[in-house]
Amino acid sequence: MKHTGLLLLLSCLLCACGGEKNFSPEDGDIQRAEGVTIFESKDSQKKWVLRADEVDFQDLNNAVLTNPRLLLRENGEDSAEVLGKRGTFDYTKKQVTIEGNALVRSFIEKTDLTTERFFYDIDKDRVWSDTKTIVTRANTKVTARGGIETDSKLQVIELKKQTTHLPQDIKELQEVAQ
Repeated sequence: MKHTGLLLLLSCLLCACGGEKNFSPEDGDIQRAEGVTIFESKDSQKKWVLRADEVDFQDLNNAVLTNPRLLLRENGEDSAEVLGKRGTFDYTKKQVTIEGNALVRSFIEKTDLTTERFFYDIDKDRVWSDTKTIVTRANTKVTARGGIETDSKLQVIELKKQTTHLPQDIKELQEVAQ
């Protein structure tokens, strides 16, 4: 029963790989797909949606992603997105890694997080980084030198080894207030 969900997910992965392409054994691209969408639903609503321009399924435990975009959802609404240049989806750990000028943007909290790599734990609905991360809200920037950990809505962000940049003059302060 436990593997039924994984088999269903893998079936969805293969079905999500739309488009037509003639394959031959000489191609070497049999385990690659373009324009892939992977998602998980609960109570007829998508909890998260992972899209990638290209996915390599060669490794049976990890899908390698090119230009991934992870959309996190709450009550049927988009709450945040995670973007990067490349990533992986680990089927067994149910963990997504997105790296390469990685960005987390909260639509609810109007906050951006930037770093080299973010992780998303599907079961715990948590986003974290383990390297220097910049948190930007309005004109205020906080640098978490040891990374961050947050919920998928970015409502509570735990900073590790932080430094803060506050507005330096009246004009910057007024921009923050808007």
